[in-house]
Formats: sequence, C-alpha cells, structure tokens
Amino acid sequence: MATHRIDEHSWHTRDTLLPSLSQPEHHTASTVASHLWGIVLAGGDGKRLQSFIRAHLGDERPKQYCTFIGTCSLLRQTLHRAERLIPSERLLTVITRAYLPYAQVELADRPPHTTIVQPSNRDTGPGILLPLLHVLCRDPDAIVALFPSDHFIVHEERLMAAVAAAAAWVTQTPARVVLLGVSPIRPEVEYGWIALGEILGQAQGQGLYQVRRFWEKPSLAQARGLLAQGALWNTFILVGRARTVLALYQLLTPALVAEFGYVRSQLGSPEESDLLDEVYTHLPAVNFSQAILVPSAPRLAVLPVQGVYWSDWGNAQRLQRDLARFGSTAAGATGSPA
Repeated sequence: MATHRIDEHSWHTRDTLLPSLSQPEHHTASTVASHLWGIVLAGGDGKRLQSFIRAHLGDERPKQYCTFIGTCSLLRQTLHRAERLIPSERLLTVITRAYLPYAQVELADRPPHTTIVQPSNRDTGPGILLPLLHVLCRDPDAIVALFPSDHFIVHEERLMAAVAAAAAWVTQTPARVVLLGVSPIRPEVEYGWIALGEILGQAQGQGLYQVRRFWEKPSLAQARGLLAQGALWNTFILVGRARTVLALYQLLTPALVAEFGYVRSQLGSPEESDLLDEVYTHLPAVNFSQAILVPSAPRLAVLPVQGVYWSDWGNAQRLQRDLARFGSTAAGATGSPA
C-alpha cells in the first residue's frame, strides 16, 4: 500500500483537508475538557520480550498484559494514568483478537463500547485509525490523546499535566499535532529521537517546538550527537484534533483510509465485526511513525516533558534494570485467561 511524502511547501498547496497553520482558534477550558478523548494502544504482539516473559510467566502474552512493578498490569497502569484527565467512557482501548482472553481479564470492568477489537495486528497505522474513526463517530469535535500501553512511567502526574497542556494548545492551534518528548539520560540507540526546530509557542509556561527531524534507532555516534544537541526521546504519546489526525491519514495513506470506507458507516453496529474481518484479510501492515509522523513533520510540534522517568521496556535488560531500581511486588500476570 503506497504512502506519500509531502514537503513543507506542499502542505500549503495540497492540504485542503487540513486547517490553516496561520489561523488560531479560541476555545474555553471547558470545551477542551468536554471533548478530550483517549486511545490506549494495546494491540501489539510484544515479540521483543517474548522469551523473557515465557521464562518468567510460562506463556507468551504481550507485555501490556503483564504485571512487573506494582499490583496491576502495564495496560491497567496506562488506563489509570489516562483517567487522571479523561473520563473512562471517553477512553477507548484497541486490542487484537488473538489476545482477547487476556484482555477480557484486564478490561472486564471498563464501560460499554470502549474496547475496540482488531481481527489481527496490522501495525500501528490501522491500529490507530480504527479507534480514531470510532472517536470521530461519537464526537466530531474530539481532541484525542494516544497512549501506548506498554511503557513504564514514573511521576505520572507530570506526564498527564503535559497532556492537558498539549490538549489546550491544539484546541487553539488545530492545524498542529503535538508529540510529548522526554529528556534523555543516555545515548540510547534503540529509541526514537526528536530533533527540535524553532519554538512555536507556549503551553502552560513550557515551550513547544517544531519537529525538525525524527531519528529512529540511531547509531551510537548519532545518539551521542542528539544527546549533546538537546534532542528528546519520542514517547509516542500524541495529542491533536481527531479531524486533523484523520486528515493526515487521508493525505498520506489514502488507500488505507479507503479500506475502512464502508466500515466507518457501520461502526458500533452488529455488522462491524464481520466487515472488519473482511477488510483485515487483505490489509497490509502500515507503521504510523513511518507513514504518518515522519512525512508530517511540518505539521508536528513537540512538547518537552520535565521530571518524568520513561522507558519503553523494549528489551529484557532495560526491564531488569528498572526492576532492580524500583522494585517488583508482583512480577507476574494479573489474572489468568479463561
């Protein structure tokens, strides 16, 4: 499935779907609060930690369904974190059907119609687009925040304060989409990095910057250079107008959006599941970062988040380092699938 790369000049000549970068809007804080939605991304397979989880838990469940620190899984931690700001009925969780037994345990107490089931995992492009369409079906004026469910975060209140600041800013600046970046503590070669461009504005006293460039898994020399120049680790936590995010999909991956065309009119109906089965049988994998974020840099801002410890736990070494530092009270899984 083809994707498109659009340079900065092209945004001004071809992006009729997108709001103008030069026309801010004005809304009250109550408008932000009443239209803020969350999408928790829990559809991944967690292959990088499979051998570690198999050795410690005896199965191959994805890491978001595991409890390593504290008394609940990474998925439940993500939901609790998001609920500091977003009501549970406006917090959608996207999962993959293969892991439904684990999800049914973790999500048994969630409000109705907040669990979105993919027939299979086709990477983050479809994994974000499907719940995004659900949000827009329910609230065309939604502001949406994306939360990966398999990251470890300390000082959650600071992170969610940054999400709130980003939501307020994109409400006034609807053409922009904001990513949260955290200050790096080492030249990490397995993370994504964001190089900062010019300052775009302020959100609750914190500067927001143009995304100058994304670096995905740089070499050690590149990572050292990025650390020295003040680049940030990309948390993949994103905040934007739902319609703006969809417009980026329409502009950059029109064939992917077209695949969901008829399904969109049947969201929430008894026919949705069968229609999704049909779509996903031939749906290619599309990576959100590569297909949407990288070519959208002219439309993206990054908000630096201070005083937050963040790790994506992408390998056993990082996980074990944090277990040693923060402790483990229940290094297993919460509940057992039926």
